[in-house]
Order: sequence, then structure tokens, then C-alpha cells
Amino acid sequence: METLLILLLGASLGSFLGLVVDRFPEKSILWPRSHCDSCGQTLAIWDLIPIVSEMANGFRCRFCSAKIPVSYCLLETACALAFYLGWVGGLSWTQVFLVMLSLTLSLYDLKNQDYPLIIILLAGLVTLFFWGSNTTALVLLLLGILAQILPLGIGEGDLYYLALLALTLDLPSLLWLIQLGSLLAILFIISHKEKRAVPFLPFLSLAYLVELGLMEMG
Repeated sequence: METLLILLLGASLGSFLGLVVDRFPEKSILWPRSHCDSCGQTLAIWDLIPIVSEMANGFRCRFCSAKIPVSYCLLETACALAFYLGWVGGLSWTQVFLVMLSLTLSLYDLKNQDYPLIIILLAGLVTLFFWGSNTTALVLLLLGILAQILPLGIGEGDLYYLALLALTLDLPSLLWLIQLGSLLAILFIISHKEKRAVPFLPFLSLAYLVELGLMEMG
């Protein structure tokens, strides 16, 4: 029963993060109540049960049958697993926090190829409080600021995200993460024959998840 409650709590946090991606910063995250974006129908409490309600309705609104993106269910599932691993000690709570943040920023980047800087700023302050600063993080932060002025071939948002991860990773681990993220992005571009700009942060996030998994296995 305890495991089920922990998974439900993690999935609920994931559901809330999905709401944040949908609404912030253009709309309030508190009002109005959750509703279908297609038909505007307010959702009942049983429509908001993470993962279960989406699967039960076939990833469609039960009122108008509009498709619900599978990405929301994936976010809820990933957050549920991360929260459970934090509870049993497989991940530190800092790592759980960064996993959830990585997933949220990835959704923002996939949706808008950008994310609100206030999110990374607040996350940075929280992480800085527990881990302190280091030279690598400061260099990446300065590069992020510079990227807003000069073209560096990488977005400032990606550099700010790497600066945040640098607070908890040593330099070799961070360099390995960047190389893996770059490789994944290149493989995606080649396999999909993409000619438009591809957001990089989701691949960095995926590389971070892979690195966490390898760290636990090792």
C-alpha cells in the first residue's frame, strides 16, 4: 500500500508539472480548474487520476474524444518511478528533483524550443543551497549569459541547464553527458532526416537519465 501511495504521489507531481508546461508563464497554474483544451469541459476528479484515467479513456477526452498527448502519461510515469527510487534510496532527493526538472524543461523545449528562465533560476538556487557552487558551473553560467549576446552554436537555455547539472556532477561526468547527448541528437537528426532546428535539451536530459542509471549499476 505504501508503494502505491508513493507512486501515486510521484505521478501526481508529474501531472502538476504537465499543467505547468501547458500554462506557465502565459496563464495561471491555479485557475481555472483543469479542463479539456479542445471542448473546454471541466474535468471531474476521476478524470485527473494520473496514468490510469488517460489509459482508461484511450488517451482521449471522454467528452469530445480529442487526443491527449502520450507525453503527459510518460511524464507522470517517469516522475512516479523517480519518486519511488528516491523513497527507497535508489536516487538521492536532489537527483529526483533534477530528473523531474529535466523532464519538465524537455517538454518546454519540445513545445516552444525555449523555457521560462525563472524555472531554471529557482531550481539553481535550490540546488546551490544544498551543493554549493563550483568553477565548472560558473563558467557554464557565464557562457549562457554570453550566448544571449553572441552566437555560440548552443542555446543559452542548454548552457544554463548544464550549469545546473554541473553543481552535482564532476567535470568528466558532465563531459561524458554532453558527448552522449550530442550523439543522441545526431542519430535522431540522421534517422529522421530533420532539416529544421532540433531542441538539444531533451537529448541532454536523456543522457542525464542514462548516466544516473549507469551510476546506480556501477
